[in-house]
Amino acid sequence: MSASNSALGEPRLEHRKSQSMLANWMELLGSMRFAISLLTLICVASAIGTMVRQNEPWVNYVNQFGPFWAGFFQSLGLFKIYNAPWFIAVMAFLVTSTSLCVWRNAPKMIREMRVYRENIREGSLNAFAHRWQGTFSQSPGTLPDTITEWLKFKGYRVRLSKRDGGTMVAAKAGSLNRLGYVFTHVAIIVICIGGLLDSGVPLKVAIWALDKKPVQGGFISNQIPQESRLGVSNPSYRANLLLPEGQSSRVAVLNTDNGLLIQDLPFSLTLKKFRIDFYSTGMPRLFASDVEVFDPERNKRFDATIEVNKPLVYRGVTIYQSSFDDGGTQVKLNAIPLSGTGTTAGSLNGVIGDTLPLKGFDDRYSLELTGFKSINVESMPVNNSDKEASAKDGGNPAPVALSDDMKAFEKNLASVVGPGVKRDQKNRFTNIGPSVTYKLRDKAGQAKEFKTYMLPVSLDGAQYYLAGMRDTPADNFQYLRIPVDEDGQITGFMRLRAALQDPALRRQAAERFAAQAFGQKGDSPDLRAKVADSASKALDRFAGVDGQPGGLAAIASFIDKTVPEKDRETAGSVLIRLIQGSMWELYQISREKAGLPDVAANAFEGRFVQDAQLGLSDIAFFGAPVLLEMDQFNEVKASVFQVAKAPGQWVVYAGCLLLVIGVFSMFYIRERRLFFWVTPEGQGSKVWMGMSTTRKTMDFENEYQRIVKELDERADGVDEGKSGGKQE
Repeated sequence: MSASNSALGEPRLEHRKSQSMLANWMELLGSMRFAISLLTLICVASAIGTMVRQNEPWVNYVNQFGPFWAGFFQSLGLFKIYNAPWFIAVMAFLVTSTSLCVWRNAPKMIREMRVYRENIREGSLNAFAHRWQGTFSQSPGTLPDTITEWLKFKGYRVRLSKRDGGTMVAAKAGSLNRLGYVFTHVAIIVICIGGLLDSGVPLKVAIWALDKKPVQGGFISNQIPQESRLGVSNPSYRANLLLPEGQSSRVAVLNTDNGLLIQDLPFSLTLKKFRIDFYSTGMPRLFASDVEVFDPERNKRFDATIEVNKPLVYRGVTIYQSSFDDGGTQVKLNAIPLSGTGTTAGSLNGVIGDTLPLKGFDDRYSLELTGFKSINVESMPVNNSDKEASAKDGGNPAPVALSDDMKAFEKNLASVVGPGVKRDQKNRFTNIGPSVTYKLRDKAGQAKEFKTYMLPVSLDGAQYYLAGMRDTPADNFQYLRIPVDEDGQITGFMRLRAALQDPALRRQAAERFAAQAFGQKGDSPDLRAKVADSASKALDRFAGVDGQPGGLAAIASFIDKTVPEKDRETAGSVLIRLIQGSMWELYQISREKAGLPDVAANAFEGRFVQDAQLGLSDIAFFGAPVLLEMDQFNEVKASVFQVAKAPGQWVVYAGCLLLVIGVFSMFYIRERRLFFWVTPEGQGSKVWMGMSTTRKTMDFENEYQRIVKELDERADGVDEGKSGGKQE
């Protein structure tokens, strides 16, 4: 018998343990501490989502945090935190925890709201901190009715209970205060459910349930298979739509972790015109899209304007003006070689977004047209006086002044490839015209990004074409200044560059410089020949011979290696004079070869040659075989829309309304209860009164004092020892 009992007892014990474990889990899920912990975690995650920009390109995070931390943060889902699995799990647990709390406590609170507690005893009234006791001449049969009318006048709900030779008058007011707790908890549930509806959960469920497969790559066409498309009945999504002017679309693009999905829209959207306006600071003041909406199902067509913070809502779909982009602007570029003796290599025609081979120019690279801007508002210097260049030594321009320290001298030589604007000057915002951005990618896949402006820019009293270069998108553009000639073109600079690459012309320019400087009577022919030879070698080193980099930095490096430190400043001054004088003659020779007359040594031409030397020196840092100058363009603008269907939005609004009602109910509705025990006392009645509240405040104290005062005025006698209780 004992063995049988033992065998039967073990399963029962295990069942009790499992029940106990389930009860413990339910207790944990429904506890206030667990819910507060989840709320704290959500608040921390939301703060991170506010500080860290969400859904940015991966390269932006790598540039900001570095490869290691970017990968670590990505594994935690911090770059898409509101769609991260752990964040959604926390939201789901919070819904579960709060729901359990409401399920367990809401019925109790509702029952408590309906209870008057009319069965309370006289002894309990004596224990109240706020109590009163007195006598009335009115009989016990009519006094409870009088008290009832008086309490109803004050806004109380009253119930009478006759028992044990007396009458209990139980009254209550502000019971809706308890609904505040219920509404607040329900609001948290509703808001979380709304957030889950607008998160990535419905999309992931749709992908799983309908077996959708994202497509790879960024090219979208009409041949997208049905398995990669989501129908118009999709209840929740947030997609993007890039729409060029004059084009229509009935689909938007959803970005997922594994590729792209196409979201069909219940209407087609046509961008008729995109409008943009700027503040004086160069920041966009307004960008708006004039669109046409066509609903084929309802055969409805209408025009609308979409602006920032003024979306268009139609058939449950909200269209936001997100940003703007290029819609396929056609550009014509002049390809100018930066190596060899050529001055122009022809032209290229393309559309922004295209990838073109550089056939006929440089087969080692391919051209990627990445961006176009018709308006570039930049902070430009004003009130710059021209730096007059004096002419001496037979019309040669003044030499470049050297610093005392050769390292500082070398740094100054390379300072031209840098920011296009000096920030230590008085600036104003100026539109400097259209620009094109492109990349040159080599066979190994490495690319450098370039930016050139269509029009010359006024800087430091002269005009230059600016050509920017950077190695990565995280870097700032470093600009090469190319001075313009008397016709406002870069033709003169390119002629001088081509002449510098010709050894025969370099030798001829050196000899002409020597003849002009030392060709007077009494000058030694040997001296003239030595000067010509030295000037020729200096030009050769400046031009870069035998595959070696040239420029003024090469001159500085040569001086550092071959000249003693005490003689470097003198040697540098001599070499710079030789190069400057020879470059002036080389400039005249380049004009002669082009059939142009010689120019006089004036301030404009002298500065042009000086600026050209700096530009030619810095071409070595530019890192490109050709310079692409924009000649013509046909701009096509595009709007970037965010298309959203968010059923959870109204759910969240309803939750917020419940939250407001709940909070106001808890803080501004005060639950008060009054109890009057009426018994016979001679020819009249004796009354015991007690008053209580769930939250003792100054208003409650004042109300209690008013009630006691009125009772004192109406009573025939007051028991001073048991009246006027104060809050403990």
